[in-house]
Amino acid sequence: MAQREQYVSKKKNLQKWIPYFYILPAAILVTVFFIASAVFTLGLSFTEWNGLSEIKFVGLANYFQLFKDGYFVQSMINTLIWVFAALIIPVLIPLFLAIIISKSRWGTIFKNLFYLPNAVSPTIGALIMTSLLSNYGLPKLLELAGMAQNNSYWLGIPYVNTFVMIGASVWQGIGTNLILLIVGLNNIPAEPIEAAQIDGASGLKLYRNVVLPLLKPTLIIVILMALINSFKTFDSIWLMTGGGPYRTSETLAVTMYKETFINGAYGYGSAVATVLSLIVLFISIFYLRRTFKEEQ
Repeated sequence: MAQREQYVSKKKNLQKWIPYFYILPAAILVTVFFIASAVFTLGLSFTEWNGLSEIKFVGLANYFQLFKDGYFVQSMINTLIWVFAALIIPVLIPLFLAIIISKSRWGTIFKNLFYLPNAVSPTIGALIMTSLLSNYGLPKLLELAGMAQNNSYWLGIPYVNTFVMIGASVWQGIGTNLILLIVGLNNIPAEPIEAAQIDGASGLKLYRNVVLPLLKPTLIIVILMALINSFKTFDSIWLMTGGGPYRTSETLAVTMYKETFINGAYGYGSAVATVLSLIVLFISIFYLRRTFKEEQ
């Protein structure tokens, strides 16, 4: 009898650990490919290394050099422009479209139409936009229509090309935010809206005071995704301009790649990666803490 009770006790203890075995592979992958690589990158940022020679410890020299580097400062400014644009364009436009489409009888058609560019990979999307914005694409059509004076290559104009690429990025990424916001609108209970309408609320007042507060959980996800994606934007910029001309359209992600794998400065590139990661982490934590504090 005692042996049976001991067996049952061991079996129950084993069953408690079974759920952890299911998440063990994911935990190992996260530890090896995320946490370990992040720690390695942080350690490498305090060194000078070209990938072949002996690693040399230089302390904070790479971080001091960052803010003396004009290219890094320019990439920081460009990154902030992407972030500011991500807080406005990819959120407000899908929100406006979601409000219209959710009430339209042709909603399914419009959802598929706007989501279609998102089904294309970022690489293919960047190549399509590069061809469209070439000298023989949209600029040429505008010139033939008399709406432009010179047949210029928009992606080759310093500083202007950043805003052109932001527009291209919005074209491809607007579908995901649109679908999320439509789902959020459809999940809003009808009772608060009907009660507000009975009290006389309508139009902009109804959406500002009733609909948008109820849509807040979805808006939190959409804004946070837009923020993170704007910081890590790389593939479209690299394919459309390569960070040029004269490195004027680089963001921190492009600078990190170029310094590490093109210039062979692994320590300096790791410092850029660390700064980028810390900025994203700080903004995400600050945004989430402030959001959840407002809901309490």
